[in-house]
Formats: sequence, structure tokens, C-alpha cells
Amino acid sequence: MKHDLRLQRGAIVLRPLAREDASAFRALVDEESWAGMSVPLPATDEAMAEHLGTLIEAPAQLAFAVEQDGRLVGRTTLYDLVPGLKVEIGHTIYAREAWGSAVNPTCKLLLLDHAFGELGVGRVALRCDHRNARSRAAILKLGATFEGTLRRFRRAADGTVADADYFSILESEWPGVRDGLEARLRASAQA
Repeated sequence: MKHDLRLQRGAIVLRPLAREDASAFRALVDEESWAGMSVPLPATDEAMAEHLGTLIEAPAQLAFAVEQDGRLVGRTTLYDLVPGLKVEIGHTIYAREAWGSAVNPTCKLLLLDHAFGELGVGRVALRCDHRNARSRAAILKLGATFEGTLRRFRRAADGTVADADYFSILESEWPGVRDGLEARLRASAQA
């Protein structure tokens, strides 16, 4: 679903993902950062452009490039959107230098605020490959509630059929989650 939505907080900008991001995006990912995706890592810029196109053109999905200080550092989406009801955050990958930084909490703050405020959803879900301990820890650190493991849920990039861990944040929980994210960002700014 093409869009022109731009979300920003400080040096972090979420702007519409474009096929033209393929080369820069391919340069910042590797097999480890790609782990947990449902398709193999595209081997060429052309293949990456096609892959990004599937995210951009998917119905009920807002695909974003993540920039920090004007430089591409990742991507993320709001998908399976049912306005006024629910949405999922996913397809998120960051460059290694963004891991453990303010990038993820800032992106999630922007996406969650848009989902609960502008889209009026009552539920935001997040999921990750059950084997991806780093993503699982990051989702829990956001303040999301673990709902369970969906067994043999989807094909993984490595060809296996993987379990997926599911998490959610409800509209009633959003103020507390927002406060926690704001506190994390204040602490990281002082560090």
C-alpha cells in the first residue's frame, strides 16, 4: 500500500520505503540480521528491489525506511491493518550499528503512537521467530505482553517451518508502554 506518511522524532525518521532503497538496504543487512525473516536474503540489488516492492505494494500495510541523521539504518512496517481494530508491527530489520541504540525504541514509539492515535486501533501485535532471542528480548523490553507461541506457524528464510512468538500491546496499556519508552529514550540521551 503506497503512502506518503512521514514520522519523525529527533534524528530518527520513518519515511515511505522505496524500491530505490534496495542497494543501500542490501549493504546494511547480512545473514544474521536477516535471521527470522520469512524469505531468503535477496542476493542482488534487483532481487532486493523486488522484495521491497512486495512490502510497498502489499494491501493493508505501511512500509517504512528508517533513517538516522539522514542515513538509512533499517526498515519496518505496520501490516495486517484493520483501522479502528488492530495492526501488527513487523518486517523490522536494523543495521548492526543500530542494535541496542535509541533507534528501535524511537521507531516503536512513533509507530505505536500513530497506530493508537491516528489509526485508532485497540491492539498492536508483534511477533518474531521463536529462535530469535535478540528480537524476543527487544519486544519484551518495549513493554509488550507475551501471548504465546504459534507452533509451525510459517516458513523461515532458512527453509524450515518455524514457530512464532506472539506479543501484543492493548490501547489501555499504551500509556504505560509510552511512558516506559520515553524513559528509555531520556536515559539513552543522557548516556
